[in-house]
Amino acid sequence: MRSVVILSVYKNDTLSIVKETFDSLFSQSTQSFDIFVQGDGPLTPNLESYLDTLYEEKKIKSLHERSENRGLAYSLNELIKRVLALEYEYIFRMDADDICSPDRIEHQLDYLDKHPEVDLLGGWIEEFNTDTKERRIVYYPENHNDIFNLLAKRSPIAHVTVAFRSSFFNKYGLYDVASQCEDLELWVRAFKKGAKMHNLQEVLVHVRTNNAFFTRRRNQKRALELWQIKVTATKQFKLGIKGYLFATAHYLVWMAPGPIKHFFYKYFR
Repeated sequence: MRSVVILSVYKNDTLSIVKETFDSLFSQSTQSFDIFVQGDGPLTPNLESYLDTLYEEKKIKSLHERSENRGLAYSLNELIKRVLALEYEYIFRMDADDICSPDRIEHQLDYLDKHPEVDLLGGWIEEFNTDTKERRIVYYPENHNDIFNLLAKRSPIAHVTVAFRSSFFNKYGLYDVASQCEDLELWVRAFKKGAKMHNLQEVLVHVRTNNAFFTRRRNQKRALELWQIKVTATKQFKLGIKGYLFATAHYLVWMAPGPIKHFFYKYFR
């Protein structure tokens, strides 16, 4: 296999949702990929049993579990290190509670094969609220320059849609395990070192949300770190006054009550 999908699973991931995630992988239009899974801390018995069964059936190529919860960045780094020790060319990322579009892997593989200059390839997401049944597509710009320009306003790459070349991590490094904004921190670092990025103009991953999503994201430490990353990027890339304004606005929205956050998230993202 030339490609691998990496997933981190932890105790709050419910079995029914994780099954949907894996079913979306098992029903891909191409099956030319392996799956590596890292259990981030103790899992529920039924989830652990399900993953063990997939491994025994050889539907999962690599399965590791850890007794301590260390967070997403730490788990992704563990997975990436295992992958880099092998001969995989492409590394696909997704969360254990999201659903891949049926052609996701095939379309990203096809594009990366035809565009060797691209280090990282993402795409659009469709968010679906399990409480309200509302669906919404979040669009991301296609070309590298437009992706870079969006950096002043918000993250220009949907983390759960990303396909990396394995060489990406040799060039630009792994995730910062001390960061709560591990994706944006990595994008900024990679931009600084000259990484080339692209987004397919189609929905690649369907992302699960609910009404509690906006309350959970009220995290002052994370909001402050996000502000710091965006201010640093504004200075490094000379994004101008708009970079500082968006950094401050993002901090204020992040710390706002749930209904206000929901409004801005829906209409101004």
